Amino acid sequence: MSSSRGPLDPEDALGRFDDLYRAHYRQIVAYAMRRTPSVEAADDVVAATFLVAWSRLEHFVGAKEPLAWLYAVARRTVLTHRRSDSKTTRIAEKAAAEHRHPAEMIESTFEARERLSDVTAAMHRLSETDRELLRLVGWEQCDHAELASILDISRTDVRTRLLRSRPPRQAAYEAHRDTPPRGGR
Repeated sequence: MSSSRGPLDPEDALGRFDDLYRAHYRQIVAYAMRRTPSVEAADDVVAATFLVAWSRLEHFVGAKEPLAWLYAVARRTVLTHRRSDSKTTRIAEKAAAEHRHPAEMIESTFEARERLSDVTAAMHRLSETDRELLRLVGWEQCDHAELASILDISRTDVRTRLLRSRPPRQAAYEAHRDTPPRGGR
């Protein structure tokens, strides 16, 4: 790669880019086609590669191996597309797995709200420390190491608190469930 020689004259830049594009377009297309799952994805890689080439043109004008530089840009672009496609696939699979019939959703939502109400009432019977510990585990999905760090206690203390809080949690939940609701259940 050559060192930057400063901004290029716009007309000169356009001519140099045109030369670069014409000289290496087919190789970059072939590279992208062999590494992507579709023509559209390959087109995206090629477009992104030449966009970077245009934006960085002054940095490699006169470089000994511009094709190698373009391959490096295309490689990074392909990797980015793969990560993006993988993430999109995971999101789509998760959405499909969570999709249910509306009637099931209404029933499960009603049941979930009822359980949440029971759990919330039961949690109010616990100490603030136990409530915060349960919130961190249940809502924030913290593991023991994270809990220890957040609460500034050892992992052993985290395990001990979780074990010791189990009977009071269960008793509070059962006491709430056994309490008749206002207005009758």
